Amino acid sequence: RHVIGHMIPDTVYAALDQIIPELVPAEGAGSLCNFQVSLRPRTDEPAPEDAVRSEVLTFNSGGAGARPTLDGMNATAFPSGVMTMPVEATENVGPILITRKELRPDSGGAGKYRGGLGQYMEVAARVGHEFDISAMFDRVDHPARGRQGGLGGAPTTIGLDDGTAMKGKGRQFVPHGRTVMLSFPGGAGYGNPSDRDPADVRRDLAQGYISAEVAKRDYGMTDADIASVQDAVARGE
Repeated sequence: RHVIGHMIPDTVYAALDQIIPELVPAEGAGSLCNFQVSLRPRTDEPAPEDAVRSEVLTFNSGGAGARPTLDGMNATAFPSGVMTMPVEATENVGPILITRKELRPDSGGAGKYRGGLGQYMEVAARVGHEFDISAMFDRVDHPARGRQGGLGGAPTTIGLDDGTAMKGKGRQFVPHGRTVMLSFPGGAGYGNPSDRDPADVRRDLAQGYISAEVAKRDYGMTDADIASVQDAVARGE
């Protein structure tokens, strides 16, 4: 239901794309980027008297795949219709801290229509707590694939702030004071990137959806054009 059911639509779309082209979207994050945090008073040293046990389940989304005539939606669940939980709501139900939650530049695959962006999240516990995180992520080894010449989206990554790698699935211990660094997957692109409207490329660069490197490598922007956009942004234009 959680993973297999959310991946089946991409399998069906891949078949349909071969017989009815220009109809179905590129692949996206597919399954939700959910995790459960089991918080408790720290065990390595005496914990504060107000430290508590708590269970927090969060629902999060990667990027949706680009469509035959539109860019993919950023951080939007598809085929699920579940909404992302606000940070304020999550932090209100337990001693958890979401220290970063923002769109992930360059995670959407390049194409005539760009894939939707994934998210960055950083998850920690309040002082005096340690926790286990139960990861339920996909697109770690198999990122979203583009259609009709579009490029793939970025994969999921997970690890601790000290560089320790973590697994995409399963219950894993996080010591007191450590932060889990999450990068949720991006949707794939649709169509050849060389066919993308230059105005859309400049807009993506100006908004920070793509970096100067991607603008040059995947879309063929010149150094002069990139500098022009960056100067305009610096002037507030």
